[in-house]
Amino acid sequence: MADPRLLGLNLPDGTPPWLAAFILEAQCETGTLRDNGAEQAAAARTALLKKLVAAAQAYLDAELDAGEAALETGRCEETIRRAVRDGTIPDRRANPKGRHRVRRGDLQKLAAPPTGPYDPGADAQDIARLRRKV
Repeated sequence: MADPRLLGLNLPDGTPPWLAAFILEAQCETGTLRDNGAEQAAAARTALLKKLVAAAQAYLDAELDAGEAALETGRCEETIRRAVRDGTIPDRRANPKGRHRVRRGDLQKLAAPPTGPYDPGADAQDIARLRRKV
C-alpha cells in the first residue's frame, strides 16, 4: 500500500481506522492511475484526498465542552470530566477555572477496548468484594 505521506498527506491523530484504510486504498489506486499514464486523473484524485484529509483534521481538532463530548460519546458529562482529571484525555481549556474543553479526536481514548478478555469469575469476585464493603 502507498504511504499517505508520499503525496504530502499526514493523517491527523485520531483518524478512524476505516478512514485511514480508505485513504491508503485510494492512494494505491491513484498510484495505479499514474502508472498507467492517467496523470490528470491521478492529480485530481490527489487533490480530492488532500481536501478529505484537511476536512478530517478540522473535524478531529474541533474542541468540545464536556456536554458536547458526552453527547457524541454516549457517556455522561462527569465521565468526560473524570477522564480529563485523570489524564486520559488532555484538557484544552485556556482558563484553568473555565469549563473543560476536549479535542474531538481525543474522545476515541474513552472507547479503548478492555485490556483483556472478560473473566466472569474475576467479575464475580469484584462484586463480592464490593458487597463486603457495604
